[in-house]
Amino acid sequence: MSERTLAVIPARGGSKRVPNKNVREIGGKPLIAYTIEQAAETDFLDRTIVSTEDEEIRATAEEYGGEVPFDRPAELATDDVTATDVVEHAVEWFTTRDRYYDEVCLLMPTAPFREPQDIDGAIQRLRQADASSVITVTEFEVPPQWAVTMGGDKLEPYFDENPWEKTKRQTQDFPTLSHPNGAVFVSETEAFVEAGDFYTNETIGYEMPRRRSLDIDDQFDLEVAQALYSWRGI
Repeated sequence: MSERTLAVIPARGGSKRVPNKNVREIGGKPLIAYTIEQAAETDFLDRTIVSTEDEEIRATAEEYGGEVPFDRPAELATDDVTATDVVEHAVEWFTTRDRYYDEVCLLMPTAPFREPQDIDGAIQRLRQADASSVITVTEFEVPPQWAVTMGGDKLEPYFDENPWEKTKRQTQDFPTLSHPNGAVFVSETEAFVEAGDFYTNETIGYEMPRRRSLDIDDQFDLEVAQALYSWRGI
């Protein structure tokens, strides 16, 4: 049986930087609930699943309407396993059960400020553009040209130009550069399987504003998210 778009929410239980991150509360709800609810409000996702090996995450996901059709294998719940590995497993799991999807979408649960329109916008861009995958991006907050490294006791420029000259320039004097924000990855399934990644030879970006692009990676990010939800009154 074939459907258009499958979304996978990867959520393992062994987060080290923020223990139990996926079920930590923000604005009165567990983190993973935001992504489940965003996916449910989209127009273009046909099926959304949660991939986890953790019983608490499974129970929490199901409480908020998430579908958890299988237990993620233990070998896919270690520190060195990538989200791409998890999506590959999900695609294969459905394929062996004669369920096929034209597109596959990765939704990280660490992006609670993403909105349904961002998911639909990225999918629509994929369908309308001459591309095989789309990744959401946002502008750098600080020009990356200012990057330095700690070379012993001295600051060393990361790039080959003189950073001290660059600090004299206004931010608007630099070209606009963006980075993947971790909110939405979507690809034609065939291209994803062939490349083994959402980055293919035909990947384009879908821009999201900074206010919706927070990616929770550590305790500080979690505290920022909690403060923003409180301040915005969401």
